[in-house]
Amino acid sequence: MDILIVQITLGVLLFFIINWIGKHSYSIGYIEISMFVKVEEAPAFNFLIRVLTPIVYLIIISTILYYFNLDRYVYNIYLVNIYYILFRLFFNLLTNRGLLLNWYRQFLYWLAIISISYFTYDKLIKEKSNILPDFTTISNELWIIILIFIFQILNNVRVSNDGTIKRKENYLKSRYSHFKKLYGTKIKEITKNELLEALTYSIMIYEDFNRPKSIRIIENLNFKLSKKPHTLGLMQIKSNRILTDEESVYLGTEKIVNAYKNKTRKKKKKSKQKEDFEIINENNEVINNYSTSWFLINDIILDYNNCSKYSDEVFELYTIIKDTFYKNTSDKL
Repeated sequence: MDILIVQITLGVLLFFIINWIGKHSYSIGYIEISMFVKVEEAPAFNFLIRVLTPIVYLIIISTILYYFNLDRYVYNIYLVNIYYILFRLFFNLLTNRGLLLNWYRQFLYWLAIISISYFTYDKLIKEKSNILPDFTTISNELWIIILIFIFQILNNVRVSNDGTIKRKENYLKSRYSHFKKLYGTKIKEITKNELLEALTYSIMIYEDFNRPKSIRIIENLNFKLSKKPHTLGLMQIKSNRILTDEESVYLGTEKIVNAYKNKTRKKKKKSKQKEDFEIINENNEVINNYSTSWFLINDIILDYNNCSKYSDEVFELYTIIKDTFYKNTSDKL
């Protein structure tokens, strides 16, 4: 039983380690799960980090266990990577990320991880004397050069993002339909404007993606223990009491509407002082004013969460939702 507990714990730890590595590897090609369509570059790097990292992890962990004479925990240690796969699958399904996954590619990853893990355990790790590789022969060095060459070739391959686009669209449609069914009537009553409605769903879907139901439950438990004001609920409203998802949606929608009213009121006041914000083209013609431009939407988002990355990504999501579900709206801001 203790072997099972230790190996499951090591599998969960691997999940967090790979996530940390991925989070700090965007600049060199790592692709994260996202609602936004991105070109899937550096496929070889992504394959290596997702498949070979668990193998390297097994070798390092086994070496440490052998060093401290904990040999019994190395028995069938390839199971650690199977527990890691099961935990990652459970996490993605629990956080509603299933529609964003390329399942065909995931199965290939899982098959590769399990196969290589067992092979590594059987041929290398199982015998304590074999844990360190032998680089004394020229053939090993030659194969390293060949593998690096193949890696560089594969890493320059660019994969079509058609499947990625479809998965993102299906995810957004699913979440939008789900939330509209639950809260659509109340949101429409509060916003009285389809563009504000689109913005509300954009923030809601974004917050839900980053703070899924399971995480919100933990936040509620943490609040009960600390008793300190915290952002709670589906729309992450700061509160000094527990909020249900429904309450947070109402409060969040009202916050968006109030921000809109405050921004447009200030705009009208400045307009009387001839200080209206306008976008002028090269011919000195007004092509847009503050109340109908992205400036207002961006200001409302920043009022909700004063973070540039937050505003950029929510605005991108707002544009997609508006063009998909509200393309025929006649409402203006």
